[in-house]
Amino acid sequence: MKSRSFDSGAVGDTRQGRGLRGDEGLDLTAWKKVFESTQVPLFIEDISDVREVITNAVTDAGTRGFRNWLDAHPHFVVQVISAVKILHANQAAVRLNAAKSEAELLVSLENLVLPETLNAFKDLICVIAEDRRYYEGHCRYRALDGREYETLNKAWIPAKGDSFQLLALATIDVTDLNAAKQALAESEERYRVLIETARDVIIRHNLSGQITFVNQAGIELLGLPREEIIGMSGAALMTPASQEDALKRREARYAGDTGLFLYETEFVHSDGRALPLEVSSTLLPGPVNGMGEPQVLLVARDIAARRKSAAEARLVDDRLREAQKFESLGVLAGGIAHDFNNLLVTILGNAELLRADLPDTDAKQDSLGAIMEAGEQAAELCRQMQAYAGAAPSSSEAHDLSAVVGEIQPLVQAALSGSSRVHFELAADLPAVLIDVPQMSQVVMNMVNNAAEAVGSGGGEVMIRTGVKNLKSEDLSKWTAGEELAPGRYVFCEVRDSGCGMSPDTIARMFEPFMSTKFAGRGLGMSAALGIVKSHRGAFMVESQPDQGAVIAFWLPAQADVAYEASQKKKKPARISYDLNGRTILLVDDEPRVRAVAESYLRRLGCHVLSAADGFDAVRLFGLRHEEIDAIILDYTMPGMDGATASRRLRVIRPEVPLLMTSGHDEAEVRANSGVQDLAGFVAKPYNLRQLNEVLALALNG
Repeated sequence: MKSRSFDSGAVGDTRQGRGLRGDEGLDLTAWKKVFESTQVPLFIEDISDVREVITNAVTDAGTRGFRNWLDAHPHFVVQVISAVKILHANQAAVRLNAAKSEAELLVSLENLVLPETLNAFKDLICVIAEDRRYYEGHCRYRALDGREYETLNKAWIPAKGDSFQLLALATIDVTDLNAAKQALAESEERYRVLIETARDVIIRHNLSGQITFVNQAGIELLGLPREEIIGMSGAALMTPASQEDALKRREARYAGDTGLFLYETEFVHSDGRALPLEVSSTLLPGPVNGMGEPQVLLVARDIAARRKSAAEARLVDDRLREAQKFESLGVLAGGIAHDFNNLLVTILGNAELLRADLPDTDAKQDSLGAIMEAGEQAAELCRQMQAYAGAAPSSSEAHDLSAVVGEIQPLVQAALSGSSRVHFELAADLPAVLIDVPQMSQVVMNMVNNAAEAVGSGGGEVMIRTGVKNLKSEDLSKWTAGEELAPGRYVFCEVRDSGCGMSPDTIARMFEPFMSTKFAGRGLGMSAALGIVKSHRGAFMVESQPDQGAVIAFWLPAQADVAYEASQKKKKPARISYDLNGRTILLVDDEPRVRAVAESYLRRLGCHVLSAADGFDAVRLFGLRHEEIDAIILDYTMPGMDGATASRRLRVIRPEVPLLMTSGHDEAEVRANSGVQDLAGFVAKPYNLRQLNEVLALALNG
């Protein structure tokens, strides 16, 4: 592609050797002014040589199949391009190609050509070969600044016999237009995909009710092919009962109601089934897709699926509220038990000290004995409340649940009246479960006691059964209380009785603290059982109806590939001395009355006592006198600095001193939450002189 200067006074005629001037009727000055001022990029090209090259090629190759011949001879296209002489480019063309001047553009024309530009040149060559006068086509170029752009090219081509073989080429930049078209096409495709993949049914119809569009979800819902649905009346898809309301909505639309309609209706499946739907109806006021009248857009959803989801959501909400209720009651019960245990230390401790100071024959001994007996009953009640609060099991080991239940058979027999019969159906080779055996035995006995009360003194049948089962989602619908179970493999213990049964209201409340259907009952047995089972990541399932007995079962996660703990009796500890005479004990408790009782106990054991009212005081005192202190008894729950924090600071000063923790909370909870790994012992409140002596002697003399 070559360039040649353009003279406004004369344009060389390469064929006849003469120029165009004003005397030939062409005002070149005016023409040049228009050429330069237009905003359309224009090129003037001399195609004399091009015409000759093309004519010769057509003579050799023939007119038919010339385009195929061009495709097979790419070098010919290059030859034609090199024969083109660019005479002039206007300023719009200079700007389009990022040239500084026309001269720079004309000497850089070869830099504009891209590989894909050749196809456009082939089209132009074919037009010239066929001696057509007009060319239009798309092309792609690269400007001098490296920007690639797309153009719509339009050219006026002189006839083969014309004196002037000057081609005028307009190159209109359509890069932004094409990008907009592409974006529009992509947007339409996204819209189509969105509509066709939507799970909701989308139907469009005109004001007469004739369907003009339905998406894939609608096709699947109705069970009809798209071509059959399009053109149908919307009323034909509805049940007769729904058609009357549809007619009213149609009349409202005709009357100009443009509002949003929300309603329920019923469509009919191809097999005749009624399909309950919730529909949102919107008026599209303008012509849609070339249709001259407004359209109505329907978005419908299957209510059956929604109702099922709503029912499941209500079940989840009910369970969540139930779990929150039990959690709140558990926190309350645990807090009450802790505070009451502190009170019981004072009550039982002072009663024990008074009783020890009085002669056995003193009349006050009976009264003090009654106080202590009542206090012990209160302490047992606190332990049950702590179990309900869901304290972690103190020691979880892998056990066979059938073996655990089998070991308490005598206790089960004793719990039932003589006229009742108990049957055991204990499965063999159960997967292991991680349990605290004493706690789990307590759960089974509480269930047996509940069955004994249900059958009453008249007697009845009680069945205790163990087993393993893979629970599925439908099985979990029987969940009553405890941890939320996931489908999986579980070991269960079931107590079935032929007693009076329970109503749904009673089942819903049977695990609440102090709930009992018996006038004299305390109702804490099943509450404590729930707390223990929850702490083992298990749950209860209860089935019962009035006068038809009850089935109460707890389920625990089965442990895969876990061996049972060896069934060995624990070795008795070696004989230790309980003599604590002369030992110095640091006693830390924020309750003055509890501290006073403990001080009295320790002095009766012959100990020297250093007392601290809080963790700060304990750290200060231990820092001053740690060399003479033999052991520390530290309360777990204290304001300011609690027992766990104080223990860490005391360990820094002298780590080898035995440290015992005392609390009204459950031992397992304290060990789990304190983070203290090397406690020398735990003294559970309320405690007596003998218990304190045993734990302290084991820590110091064991």
